[in-house]
Amino acid sequence: MKILEINKFYFPKGGADKHFLDVVSLLESAGHEVAVFSMKHPKNKKSKWEKYFVSLVGYTADYSWAQRIKGIFRMFYSFEAKRKINKLLDDFRPDVAHIHNVYHQLSPMILFEIKKRGIPIVMTVHDYKLVSPNYDLYHNGKIYNRCRDGKYYQCFLDKCFKNSYAQSLGAMLEAYWHDFWGTYQKNIDLYICPSEFVKNILVDRGIDEGKIKIVFHFIFPDSILDEDIESGLQEKYAIYCGRISRNKGVENLISVFGEVSGMKLYLAGEIEGNFVLSKSERIVHLGFLNQIMLKKYIREAIVVVSGSELPETFGLVALEAVSQEKPFIGFKAGAYGEIIQNGKNGFIVNSQKEMIDILNKIVSGEIVFDKEKIGREALEKYSKDKYVSQFENILYNLVKGRN
Repeated sequence: MKILEINKFYFPKGGADKHFLDVVSLLESAGHEVAVFSMKHPKNKKSKWEKYFVSLVGYTADYSWAQRIKGIFRMFYSFEAKRKINKLLDDFRPDVAHIHNVYHQLSPMILFEIKKRGIPIVMTVHDYKLVSPNYDLYHNGKIYNRCRDGKYYQCFLDKCFKNSYAQSLGAMLEAYWHDFWGTYQKNIDLYICPSEFVKNILVDRGIDEGKIKIVFHFIFPDSILDEDIESGLQEKYAIYCGRISRNKGVENLISVFGEVSGMKLYLAGEIEGNFVLSKSERIVHLGFLNQIMLKKYIREAIVVVSGSELPETFGLVALEAVSQEKPFIGFKAGAYGEIIQNGKNGFIVNSQKEMIDILNKIVSGEIVFDKEKIGREALEKYSKDKYVSQFENILYNLVKGRN
């Protein structure tokens, strides 16, 4: 089958981008012909499809004013994206398109170009942008519901996006624009949700349950490293992997590890926004790690942790943990509870105090996990073969329906 994979970044900037890249590799290894549509970026992997990629835009101080202004227009429409997606469609002629995150940098209006050719479109849902201008669906310490039922103006009034009136205004206008044109409603044939949690939120906010399938993310069998790989580190540590920001609850973790004895906190990821990482002997910032180094650090850690209280769509960091035979500890947030079973492969906690208590018991040996069982059960539940089987069935049915 000829499959067009679409995502705004072609490097593992976050969990959604890593999943996208893994899907591309997995589908190619399963014998499918895969093309990619994305945005040019200095950190991109090399690709034979990059001549079709749209030019670089962005919305932070890391980008030029020209790139930021161009990016604002691209949120609504892009003649460049229209031209390049049509060129790729002409040359590749896909049977089906599978999109991930396309808003902002790629322009969701490309969906109309794909759909008018009669090509089925499947979307894997990585956040809540479909139903809210605030794609995290989280504001002021709780799930954000005030802009539901099309009341997107509330997002602007509440500064629900990045705590900024200007950025909330842009997000509000973008939501109204794509609702008016029916960008997602008219063009997407099927939504793939990685968890029951996400499905329930989408259905509750008006998306047809009949257009939703649940397919868990997957693990590559070789993602568990050989036993003889060592980091050379002698100290005990827990590791956090991901964006280092307030939104991801890193401050929660720093507070927690101020009360944990005998174990440091390693932070693997780039610092975002104006987050200031306080200096402490108990906190070690590793910076951005490639996948090999990240797995090595996870393999040598005592436990993987998260301070996020966001309504996580799946929790790739939890999946990464159990795939490396490590327990995961995080707050009751989103879909974590669909991966983690208390006492078996980690703990889902309700407070910092509870997390501190469990971590101290792990350090003292009072709580012990069967690491081999954690890894074995993870590979059984989240196997790549299971994912491919479900995903191929979805695609074949859509293509069959087209014919």
